[in-house]
Formats: sequence, C-alpha cells, structure tokens
Amino acid sequence: MKRFTYWIIGCLLLISAQATAQVSFVFLPEVQGRTMDGLFQVRIAGVAAQRLVASLQITVTAPKEGRIVTIKTKPFEVKPGVNPLPPGLIAGAGINFGNSKIATIVRQSGFFTEGDYEYCFELLDEGGHTGETLGMQCFDYYLQPFSPLLLSSPADEDDICDKRPSLYWQPLLPAIPGLQYRLVLAEWKQDQAKVEALRYNFPVINQQYINLPMLFFPPSAKALEEGHQYVWQVTAYKEGMILGTSEIWTFKVSCTDSVKPFTPESFRDIRDLEKGNFYVARGKVLFALQNIFEKTTLQYQITCISDPKKVIRKLPEVKLENGNNHVIIDISENRAFVDGYYYQLTVKLPDGEVKQLRFLYKSETE
Repeated sequence: MKRFTYWIIGCLLLISAQATAQVSFVFLPEVQGRTMDGLFQVRIAGVAAQRLVASLQITVTAPKEGRIVTIKTKPFEVKPGVNPLPPGLIAGAGINFGNSKIATIVRQSGFFTEGDYEYCFELLDEGGHTGETLGMQCFDYYLQPFSPLLLSSPADEDDICDKRPSLYWQPLLPAIPGLQYRLVLAEWKQDQAKVEALRYNFPVINQQYINLPMLFFPPSAKALEEGHQYVWQVTAYKEGMILGTSEIWTFKVSCTDSVKPFTPESFRDIRDLEKGNFYVARGKVLFALQNIFEKTTLQYQITCISDPKKVIRKLPEVKLENGNNHVIIDISENRAFVDGYYYQLTVKLPDGEVKQLRFLYKSETE
C-alpha cells in the first residue's frame, strides 16, 4: 500500500513539474533589457489552465555587482496563449533595488548600464496555491549601449538639385537581428519649427520596415519641388520598440547651375566642386586637379544614382601631367548617360585621396 501511495505522489509531482515547465517567457534582452520599463514588455506563454491569477517576480543580477533589482507585481489574470502584461502593472509593483553602484544608477535613471546581466522571470500562483512557482526562466545578455543614429546624406542645411534624392544614414550599432528603420520626410515651411514640420505637415515620405541604412526615393512619392525646404528624420525600432532616433536635418532643393561649361572658370578644383554638392554636366565633366607626382592615368568611375542597376562602361581614358591639370571627361557619346539622370563620379587622386562629385547630366544639344 505504501508503494502505491508513493507511486501516486510521484506521479502528481511529475505532472506538477510538467505543468511548470510548460510556462515560458518571451523576452528580448538586447531590446527590452535596457530599461526598467522594458522589463514589463515580457510576454507569458504556455499557460495550460483556462485562466489563473498570478503575480510576476523579476530579478536582475550582474556577476560582479550581485542583485540589481527585484520587482514583484500585484496579482493579475493570465489566460492561455501569449499574454502581454496588463497596462499599468508597473505602477503598483513592489520594487527593491540592491546596494551596488549600478543599482543606484538604474534607480535614478531607469536605464541599465553596459555590462553582463541575468534577467530572471518567475510566475507565482496567487490562486489556490499561493506562492507556488508556475514557471521560471532566465536570460543572459551582455548589454552594450547603442551608437548614435546619425544621418549622412543629404547633409544638414545642404542645397541639392536632385528632386528624388536617395537618403543615407549610419546604421545603429551594435547590430540587432530584426532591426528596422522608419524615415519621415516633410516640407519645412517658413517660420515653422523643424519638429512641428515633421509632426503636422503632410509627409512626402513616411516609410517603415526599412532593413538597410539607406532609402532610394520611393517611386510612388511626389517629387520634391524647386526652391522648397525639407526636413527628415530616421527612427530605429524592433517589434514596435524605439531603439534610437536621429536628429532632424534640413535641406533645400536648388538647381542653379554653378558651373558654366567651356569657359576657363569652369575648370574648378575637384575639392571645391565636391563641397558644392551639385554640378551640371552638359555632355562633359570638367574639373581641375593638382598632380605633384609623375605622369599617370586618372583612376575614376561613374555610377548612376537615378538607376543604380545601370552599369556604365567604356569611359574615356584620362592622362594626367605633372602639375595643374584641366580634366575633361567627354561622356556625350556614351549611351549609358540619360538626359536628366543623376550620376556620381568617384575619383582617386594621385595622392590616394578619394573624392566624389554628384552631377546632373544634360545633353549638349539641349
């Protein structure tokens, strides 16, 4: 009889252990483990019962510092399936911080500093068996601060002539799988704050789910207008949680031809033209450069901005003499160049320095 009783008790314990193991937690430490508020974005899954009342205990520890914080929520209802925590649960939670320096920083700022952390989540039954553990799971992660999200091109307060420009920014680091960007671009009207323009003006571009740190101007978006100013901003996010936001930059669409071809003044230094950001090439690209070395062949390539898939071949060879050179790259007979398309010239100078010049191509007959 005793053996039978022990067998029944063992079966009950096994069933209880299996029920406990079924409860799991969905938590992304690289995203949600950065702030105190982020801890409450954990989701509870695998509850077998139809519904139960439970509380959640969260403990965050660091190997060298020990316990950073322990959080015990008030009881709440948990249903089968994947459960987000109820809104406002953090307001009534009991929060107990440790005595370390990191714990002090977290208490004051709500942000976890760089370092190794262990995030443990324990679901406690608050129904018939008060205090019984229904499930527990821990996550280890080395937390690193994100680099600033920096815009790149068009440059801030720049004048450009591209009415459908490509937009570039530096990626958010460290890289996180599933990270995406959102870009908003709107017109900036006179006597208007930049933030106000982004929030209230109808956006020219409001693109989400961008996987790379660049965006070709969407074909469905309306082209930018000559003489108008624009503001733009990029936000990095994952699963709806914002991880970083860039500054708001501005630029103006201004298509004044700053270089007149076929005059001595047109051979401006490649460094000055690069700063000007825009150049109109009427059948030829003209610039000047200084070569302090022996005679050589200019190393350069041209890519199409308007149609990145277009491959440009058979560019003319350019010889450089020692001293000052007036360079003429005749592209008027090359069918790869389309009137009204935008291109980028990349030149490797004799001293190894690389310069880039964006230009608008116009046919000589226009």
